[in-house]
Amino acid sequence: MYFAVKWHYDQGDKRDWRASLRAGGKMIAAFLLTLIVVGLIAFVVSRMLGLDLNLS
Repeated sequence: MYFAVKWHYDQGDKRDWRASLRAGGKMIAAFLLTLIVVGLIAFVVSRMLGLDLNLS
């Protein structure tokens, strides 16, 4: 049991922090892209329905 726990703990030390940072960056980019696409779809649909979107 000790060696199994030690092996898993040692595997965690080998992870590269750059890979984690890259994966986090990809997730943020995907989230922002999805947010922009949903916003554009909402804008287009609201214009098609004739809603007034003027800020003034």
